[in-house]
Amino acid sequence: RLSRRGRTIIFSIHQPRYSIFKLFDSLTLLASGKVLYHGPAKHALEYFSSIGYECEPFNNPADFFLDVINGDSTAVAASKEDHRPVDTGKVAEDNVDSSVVDVLHQKYLSSSLYQSTKEALGKVELGRGSKQRLSKQEHEITYANGFLTQLYWVSKRSLKNLIRNPQASVAQVVTVILALVVGAIFFGVKLDRSGIQNRVGSLFFVTTNQCFSSVSAIELFIRDKKLFV
Repeated sequence: RLSRRGRTIIFSIHQPRYSIFKLFDSLTLLASGKVLYHGPAKHALEYFSSIGYECEPFNNPADFFLDVINGDSTAVAASKEDHRPVDTGKVAEDNVDSSVVDVLHQKYLSSSLYQSTKEALGKVELGRGSKQRLSKQEHEITYANGFLTQLYWVSKRSLKNLIRNPQASVAQVVTVILALVVGAIFFGVKLDRSGIQNRVGSLFFVTTNQCFSSVSAIELFIRDKKLFV
């Protein structure tokens, strides 16, 4: 329903069944930070078949792709048998996962899908106009957005959660009022014996209040634990 309203949907799901998988328009397969396939979901089986990984009859395509990437598919075993080196004098490292990922990544880089994607990205870069080139250091940033952008969106999200949860807002207002009251009561305490006793009383009151008010945070853990799990 959201997609029909013009929204872009990015869907991440673990081993979807075929009835869900066939609804996907575009499919991206990643392993160890490398792209193994990016293109139309309906052409994914055809692509893997073209590079020597045939999906078994009645097998779920999503399970098949994960099996191929993890190196525990019958298609991978068959491919290994076909490409087994004849020269037994050479020692090959038995690292199935990394070798399969590297092979799939290299095959994708030499495919027409990658070339078309690269051309499309090149057109986007040219369409941006004459902007200043980013320095090498800026290319190596680990985050897609800067600190101020992250701070803006996180603050905006926190503010929305605060507005959507009026009980929390009321509790914070009560805390502010209580702080003003306590500050007014203990304002202008003198530096004598009675002043020390008053300070001890104020610290005891504030500490007790903080301990009891923090108990309400347990509700947050109880409520969000189900969602997290």
